[in-house]
Amino acid sequence: MSPVLVPDRIGRAAFRSVILSAAGNPWISALANRRGLEAGANRFVAGETLADCIPVLDRLQAGGMRTYVIALGEAIHTTEDAAAAAAGYEDLIPEVAARGADTTFSIKLTHLGLELDPELAWRHARRVVALAAEHGAFVRLDMEQSDVVDQTLDIYRRLRSEGLDNTGVVLQAYLHRTMNDLIGLLPLEPNIRVVKGAYLEPPAVALQKKAQVDAAYLQLVRTALAHARFTAVATHDEQAVAEAKNAALKYQADHEFQMLYGVRFGLAEQLVEEGHHVRICVPFGADWFVYFTRRLAERPANLLFLLRNLARR
Repeated sequence: MSPVLVPDRIGRAAFRSVILSAAGNPWISALANRRGLEAGANRFVAGETLADCIPVLDRLQAGGMRTYVIALGEAIHTTEDAAAAAAGYEDLIPEVAARGADTTFSIKLTHLGLELDPELAWRHARRVVALAAEHGAFVRLDMEQSDVVDQTLDIYRRLRSEGLDNTGVVLQAYLHRTMNDLIGLLPLEPNIRVVKGAYLEPPAVALQKKAQVDAAYLQLVRTALAHARFTAVATHDEQAVAEAKNAALKYQADHEFQMLYGVRFGLAEQLVEEGHHVRICVPFGADWFVYFTRRLAERPANLLFLLRNLARR
């Protein structure tokens, strides 16, 4: 049997390209939907329903961690699907908020129809964020592929202009444009989540080398901690965590660390023990496969974990 190809054999970019391309393959998606959660995807996904998700939220919160929930789903193809996604959040938010725990929410605007009609996505997003405000809940607009960045930032600005301050946005460090985006948002005193970026983008749009992305990430984190109202430092990189700790102390910045469910949990526990705020992303939903492939693409050990579990079945 041939060995599994991992980044030190074929290159990190090629590895990511192969894995992320699988997300669009209907045969692979169908196979994953039949076996994936049981075979190991449940390491990263809390299940297909909110009922599956609630025990995970409870367990994390009992361990001193904050949580945020994502109802998985991305680009939809009909206005009816967009309306259904928005209605799902309108059901989800009051139910989770009523539990009284420190849980926030994340939405993808393509899930609300952004690629069909930006105004449709705006209307759905406004309704969801306004409902969350009524329940004292916070909703972050996730950031997606580069061709929807402008529309995402525009909707964020429109929400803030209507007095909806219970919302924030995500910035991706690997995009060449992102520092300028952050600077442009600072007059709003934004709530920013800083990530490295997980979409396939060409060199003209995004940095390609890990070292460059890491450096851009740290620069963005430092700038956000110095000037934004609140910074969510989303990373599993211990060096980035250490740099963020120092910068947060220097600027006395309001911040927290954010990590993904199933990734570097020991580091999250260590940060909580040190007295830092940590929020864990807890995704759930039947449409989990694309999210899961991104987790595989980020780290080859994740792929090996899945393959080992599949081999046992």
